[in-house]
Amino acid sequence: MMTKMREMSKIFIIIIAVAFIALMVFEWGMDITGRSKVDNVVGIVNGKELTYQMFSEMYQQLYENYRAQTGRSDFSEVDLQRLRDQVWEQFIQRTLLTEQMDKFGITVSDSEVVYQVYNYPLEELKQHPAFKTNGIFDIKKYRASFTNPEIPWRQIEDIYRQQIPFIKLQNIITNTVRVTEEEVLEEFKKRNLQAKAEYLSVLPGSFNQDLQASDEEIKNFYEEHKDEYKQEEMRNLSYVLFPIKTTARDTAHLMQDFEQIRERLKNGEDFEQLALEYSEDPSVKNNKGDLGYFTRGSMVKPFEDAAFSAKKGEIVGPIETAYGFHLIYVEDKRIKDGKEEVKARHILMKVTPAPSYLEEQESKARFFAEDAKEKGFEIMAKEEGLSVKQTGFFEEEAGFIPGIGNNPAVMNFAFSSDLNEVSGIYSLENKGYAVFSVSAIKPAGYRPLEEVRTLVENRVKLEKAKSLAREYALSLQDEVKSGKPFKEIYEAHKDGKLFYDVTPMFTMESSIPRVGRSVEFAATAFALNVGDISDLVESERGFYYIKLLEKTAFDSAAFEAQKKSIHDTLLTQKKNQIFAKWYEDLKAHADIVDRRKKFGL
Repeated sequence: MMTKMREMSKIFIIIIAVAFIALMVFEWGMDITGRSKVDNVVGIVNGKELTYQMFSEMYQQLYENYRAQTGRSDFSEVDLQRLRDQVWEQFIQRTLLTEQMDKFGITVSDSEVVYQVYNYPLEELKQHPAFKTNGIFDIKKYRASFTNPEIPWRQIEDIYRQQIPFIKLQNIITNTVRVTEEEVLEEFKKRNLQAKAEYLSVLPGSFNQDLQASDEEIKNFYEEHKDEYKQEEMRNLSYVLFPIKTTARDTAHLMQDFEQIRERLKNGEDFEQLALEYSEDPSVKNNKGDLGYFTRGSMVKPFEDAAFSAKKGEIVGPIETAYGFHLIYVEDKRIKDGKEEVKARHILMKVTPAPSYLEEQESKARFFAEDAKEKGFEIMAKEEGLSVKQTGFFEEEAGFIPGIGNNPAVMNFAFSSDLNEVSGIYSLENKGYAVFSVSAIKPAGYRPLEEVRTLVENRVKLEKAKSLAREYALSLQDEVKSGKPFKEIYEAHKDGKLFYDVTPMFTMESSIPRVGRSVEFAATAFALNVGDISDLVESERGFYYIKLLEKTAFDSAAFEAQKKSIHDTLLTQKKNQIFAKWYEDLKAHADIVDRRKKFGL
C-alpha cells in the first residue's frame, strides 16, 4: 500500500510541475540591482534584467518539467526552441504582471489559499484516478486525502498562492465585462436555428477561359497593389551536410536486441515491463505497450497483417513498418458487432547508427566548421571535396528554410550573422550534421514585377472574371424577381455559367455543400421569411440569389435550458479577449530589449 502511495506522490509531483508551467506568473529570483554585466544580459523588461544564467536555469527547469510531462527526451530543435521562447515570454509576463499586481496592491492571505484548495481542486488532480468513483471526480475522496502525508500539499498550496494573484488581477481588469440578453439570444440562434434554401449561383471560375491581361493592366494592378508584394529581408545559406545513415550492421544489432527480449520473455519476464524498458513508442510511458482492441484498418498494414494472422497468446515479429520494427504480443481475439478484433501489445524499436559513426560524422563537421571559419567556407569545401548546397532565399517570418525545414536555431544563425559568416555545427533531424554560411543577403523592399508577374496576371484575370460574373448575375435580376421558379431559370440558361442547388438544413455557422462557410449567404438566408427571395448576394466564392424554403421556429424552452451555459461561455470568452488585449497593450508600451540573438537563443 505504501509503495502505491509513493508512486502516487511521484505522479502528483509531475502534476505540480505541469501546473507550474501552465501559470503565467512565476516566482523568479531576479537581480535588479543593476550590477550585472550587460554582456551577460539576454533581455531587459522595464529595467529588470534577465541574465544568461537565469535564462539557462529556467530553461533547464522547463525542459525537465516538459520531459516529466511527456515521458520523452527525443525533442526536436523545434521543441527546444519553443521552450526557449517560452522562457522569454514568461519573463516578460512575470515582470509586467508583477508590476501591475504591486500597482493594485494585490496580496494573498492564508485563508484565501485554504478556501481555494478546499473548494476548487486543480484540474490535473480532478483527473487523477485516486480521486474518482466510477470514473467521476469524487470531492469527498479529494478532501479525505488532505491528511495524507504522501501527497505534497505544501507544494500544491504554493501553486494556488501563485495563481490567486493572477486571478485577482484578471478580475480587476475584466470586472466591467457583461454579456447582454441579446448577445445570449443571438448565440443561441447561431447554434440552434436551422434553415433550408434553394439558390442560383454564378461563379467567376466559369468566366476565366480565354481572358487576357495586357502588359499595361498588369503594370497598373501591380502599382495599385504594391504593398501586397512587400518583401522582408531575405537570406540565402550555403551548407555542407555530413549525413547520418544506417547500415545493415545497425539492423543486425537491433535484431540481436529483439532476440534478447524473446529470451527474457521465455524466461518468464513480463511483456509490459520489457516494453517500458525497450520500446521507443512515445506513448509507452502511459500504455506500457498496450494498444487495446482494434479492427482491420486501424493500424498500418504490415502490423495489422501480422497481428490478425497470429494466434491468441502468440508473439510475432519483429515486423517492419514506417515507424520501425515491432515485436507484437497478441493477448486476445474476439468478434464484436460482426467484426474481428485483436488485442495486442507491442515493443517498437528503431534502427539507429552506431555511436562511433555518429561521433565520427560529428567530428568531421566540427573540424570543417573550425577550418572554414579560418580559411573560408567555399575554399574548405573545395579542399575537402565536399558538395555545397544552397537553401535559396527565405524570410525570417516564414519560419521555414528550403531544404532544411523548420529549424529555429539555423534560422537564428541566418538572420543574426554577417555575410560569409560560418556557423558551428547543427544537428538536422533525420539528415545529419550541417555547417552553414551566409552566402547572400537580399535587403527588404518590394518584389519586382518580373518576379511576381504570373501572380499579378492571375489576379487581373480573376478581377475580370468577377466583373463578368457580376454582370451576368445582374442580368438575371428581373427574371428572378418575377417569381419564376429557380429551377426553370436554371434550365433556360444552360450555358455552363449558371448553377442551381438546394441546401440541406444548415445553421448560421455551418459549412454548406458547394457554398462553403459563407457569412454573407447564411446571414441573408436567415434574414428572409419563408418564400422570400434575396437581392444579389456577393461572397468570396461568387454571386447568389437565395430563396428561403424552410426555417426552424425559435424554441423558448430550449433557450431557457441553454441560456446560462451560453451566458457563461460568452462571459469567459469576453473576459479572455479583454484581458488578452489589455496584456498585449501593456506589452506594447513596455520597454523591452531583446538580446536573445546575441546568445543564439
